[in-house]
Amino acid sequence: MKNYWDKFPKTDPQYTKANNQGGRKSTSVTPVYMVKLATDVLGPIGEGWGYSVIKERFDNGAPIVLIQAANSESKLPVYMVDDGKIVYEKNHTILLQMWVGEKDNTFSQFGHTKYSYMTKTGKYYVDDEYGKKSITDAMTKCLSLLGVCSDVYMGEFDNIDYQEAARVEAAIGKADDAAEETEKQTAKLNEHIEQNIKLMANCPTMDAVGKVYGLAANKADLLARALKLDPTQVKQPLDVKYFELQKTLGGAA
Repeated sequence: MKNYWDKFPKTDPQYTKANNQGGRKSTSVTPVYMVKLATDVLGPIGEGWGYSVIKERFDNGAPIVLIQAANSESKLPVYMVDDGKIVYEKNHTILLQMWVGEKDNTFSQFGHTKYSYMTKTGKYYVDDEYGKKSITDAMTKCLSLLGVCSDVYMGEFDNIDYQEAARVEAAIGKADDAAEETEKQTAKLNEHIEQNIKLMANCPTMDAVGKVYGLAANKADLLARALKLDPTQVKQPLDVKYFELQKTLGGAA
């Protein structure tokens, strides 16, 4: 199987969403956007790539506990019962096999969806779209292994400067006049550098200078790469100011 990892572009932040489930921060990607990227690089689904469901099953989860009235004296859980038997949550699982290029180039991932469960409001819920959701879960996992939206799954989107660089690339890619948009974004980058040179000049110590320089240089590096500019040349004014202040203030950051 060919290596497609580096063929996919940075993820467009427009198709991402920040999550905070259970206190754990993460970024999710619109599944259809991942399919679009796969189609752009691999070809139409069914020709350049595709998938099939190999297995599916339902598994019992935890027993369903009924929500008791606030004035109930009992501290024991009350389980949902049907015909004398405890009712359990059910999870739907599929094994999806994906192929790329040739139909014998395959690999697999599992997909899962909660099928039936008790909601936080005390309602018993059955998801009638469980099949579609399980397929989407497994398919996006497979696509991520190929490199689709790999920057999100590798945690790079946790860096706000990386997100900005991704937005710049996306803006240029969507622009009617790419050269004009590149010029506009380059001007913003130069403004960022000028602002941080002024900030460095107002720092009282080299420690403070070093912190401003580090943040500014990291952002400039990412934006320069997004604009296909030489990061070393782009960051040169920052470097010059840093070493000038090092002589003035003395010491190292």
